[in-house]
Amino acid sequence: MEKKHLFAGSILSADLLDLGQDIQNALDAKIDIIHFDVMDYHFVQNLTFGPGLLKAIRKRFPEAILDVHLMVTPITEQIITDYAKAGASMISFHPEATPHADRYLTLIRDLGCKAGLVLNPATPPELLRYLWERLDFVLVMTVNPGFGGQKLIPATLQKVADIRQMATEAGHGDLLLEVDGGVAVSTVKACADAGADIFVVGSAFFAQDNYESALAQLHGALQG
Repeated sequence: MEKKHLFAGSILSADLLDLGQDIQNALDAKIDIIHFDVMDYHFVQNLTFGPGLLKAIRKRFPEAILDVHLMVTPITEQIITDYAKAGASMISFHPEATPHADRYLTLIRDLGCKAGLVLNPATPPELLRYLWERLDFVLVMTVNPGFGGQKLIPATLQKVADIRQMATEAGHGDLLLEVDGGVAVSTVKACADAGADIFVVGSAFFAQDNYESALAQLHGALQG
């Protein structure tokens, strides 16, 4: 995946009763990535989408980049395999959900997907120092995960900047940094300035009347 500013539309905020059409409208508006949140009522207090839905989305949209964020515990080989086979392009999980982050990052890559680790607002980034060779991207939660529509936590931007510096110093300056939570016209430039490359947008995109206009405003905000 080319390193540039990319927007990932979170279907958590889409019209779930007309999801296929809503995804089509998003792709027509040139959204870069479709973000697919998996929640299990254990790791976070919400329940969302399974591999069957992902498989249906992949069948309908064979060229789409599908970004699967696993908010489940425990992470297992079966879960990762199910989502990879269902059509994921990118898969990320939380280190709190398994003592075997290295093993599962390797598995994700072996299954042909981009591998990522997700850091909650209070999760320190030091563990990344031992995983650079296994990572294609890092997803920094800029809100506490579980529900859409939250406000970005300002302190998380310092974490983004810290990870960018850590990765660069370790010789992995090409690592993609993704941010998720409270990303909007008013916050996206601060995220980019901190070092983010991929911006997950939920209500800032899917809750808007005109997706093309919403995306243009987000890109415009990046220019300052």
